[in-house]
Amino acid sequence: MPAYQYLQAVPQEDTGQLQEQLERELAECTEISSVHRNKLRAFMEAQGIWHICDLDYPARTAYESCLRGQFRSTAYLAYLKAMDLVKLQSIKGQVRAVRGKGKPAAEYRNGILFLPYHPDPEIAERFIRANHKNGLAWDFGRAAPEKMKRQVFDSLHYIIGNYKGDQMLAHLHRLKGLYGFCVDRGICDIDGIEPMQADELEGVMRASGAKRAAAGIIDLCRKALFMQATEIRWDANVWYMERLHLQPERINPAQPVKRLSFLEVANKGNRELLKKYMRYGIGVTNLSISKLQTEQLWVRDFLAGLEQQDVLTATEGQMEAYFQKLMEKKLRPKSYNAQALAVQHFFNFLTARGYIERAPFRVDYYLKKVVPEHNDRSVGSEVWAEILRKLPGFPEDIRLMYLHLWGIGLRISEVCTLKGDAYYIQGKDAWVQVYQTKMRSYKRIPIPYALYKLMKVYLTKHRITPDEYVFQGSQGGAYKSATYRVRMQEYCEKNGIEGGEYIFRPHDYRHGIATLFYDSGVSLQGVRDYLGHVYEEMTRQYVDYMPRKIEKASEKYFKEYGSLAAGLKIKGERGGADGGQDIPERTGWLQDGNGHPTETDGEKPIL
Repeated sequence: MPAYQYLQAVPQEDTGQLQEQLERELAECTEISSVHRNKLRAFMEAQGIWHICDLDYPARTAYESCLRGQFRSTAYLAYLKAMDLVKLQSIKGQVRAVRGKGKPAAEYRNGILFLPYHPDPEIAERFIRANHKNGLAWDFGRAAPEKMKRQVFDSLHYIIGNYKGDQMLAHLHRLKGLYGFCVDRGICDIDGIEPMQADELEGVMRASGAKRAAAGIIDLCRKALFMQATEIRWDANVWYMERLHLQPERINPAQPVKRLSFLEVANKGNRELLKKYMRYGIGVTNLSISKLQTEQLWVRDFLAGLEQQDVLTATEGQMEAYFQKLMEKKLRPKSYNAQALAVQHFFNFLTARGYIERAPFRVDYYLKKVVPEHNDRSVGSEVWAEILRKLPGFPEDIRLMYLHLWGIGLRISEVCTLKGDAYYIQGKDAWVQVYQTKMRSYKRIPIPYALYKLMKVYLTKHRITPDEYVFQGSQGGAYKSATYRVRMQEYCEKNGIEGGEYIFRPHDYRHGIATLFYDSGVSLQGVRDYLGHVYEEMTRQYVDYMPRKIEKASEKYFKEYGSLAAGLKIKGERGGADGGQDIPERTGWLQDGNGHPTETDGEKPIL
């Protein structure tokens, strides 16, 4: 009902009582000057608004329009701000009146949600002093699918609850752009936005001056919906691992899998089958999530290659073409076989669940023979010596983590997940207890006493408790291994390691430790136990022993016998009763015709 009609309908004596009530409410707003209160009271009486709690965004818009007509400059903004503060005080008063019943939450409705007037006073206060408040009004009364509008409403509150400051405002700005895009295109489900639609949104947002990719806000909304759902949304196109409450031993804290995406599979039937397969992998098997993600990526790539072809109707010819393309990638046999077996596992699942009678291929026919390879990856002594000399110029946590790699040969994931109680003394030796995320088991290994003392000082200095991670990321939790590699590379370049050309690979130091032990006489089995391997075949790939072992054997032989071929005879046309002659020594000296040594022209023959 318009205000003037409402005033005519209210008896005169009742109007007086309402005016007195309004004056009492405004009088309680002692932080507001009487000039601003009187101006606001006159407006509210004219509009038939008798309680502060009834002030809303349309009333604020009308008040702003009224003030603009009375002031020639921006002086009216002080009066508008007073109205906002009056409303905030009313919101806080309502919360105090229902204390003990929890925070009030905004309920979705077809109307305008104005964030500075949010029923939660903490949210309202965060926005009440914003300079451009009109951008904080969200119109959920627009003609658009209700499901999509509710998704935007939920995403809005997820952003407010998980972000602050400029980052929050930036996300809200992009969310409003996504909301408008969905309204214009008639999109009814944000989770169902396909890659082509995301690309279209990207163009729209770029044209409006947005600097960040549109895919980011879509992913944020998907995460908000997935995380806030009452039940796990297995039908979602992207799954977020933190919602699944997985066993800790299945997750690598230093390199956690954050999401699984199925959007890359164009055929929606194939996409749903892949979701069922991954749900089985997560819920029934005990595989690590990183292993499941790797299999999912390989199967996803296979299904993406089918485009709109139904995988249930795949033929032997199509599978042969797939394996041919896989061979053309020139993968190592081990990697090739792993991808081929991942596809077989998927077809085994389809067969077991009755989707198909049998797989349209025999994987044994396509597998390659794997020949063990060895790459010398140990870091040269001149490199690590240079790093050690310049290590004081590195940040404290970076250099201590490096000492764990160089000094004891841990995996970077193991260094990132060390706990405060990992270091201890047993007898006269210092030890560290390490959780092997890859092997999913603990191991205990001796460490230099100097490193033990350094770490005890570090733990005390940073007040790290026994259950906390020793090295923590900026957001808390375990230090991310990828972050460490990036930062270490950055400081290697800054400090001119190998002239700034050194490529830091943390796993190379593990090879170096294995090689050092084996070269010093430690048995292969001892090296295996130290590294925490299950099979010696894996340890052999870590030990860069062949060239050094051959060199040592050669040196030993030459010391004992003088020449590797000193006693050998070959048949020839000249010399000796048996038609042969002595082979001259190839040690930089040759023999003349009389058997006397003669020096070569400065080139040592290749042994």
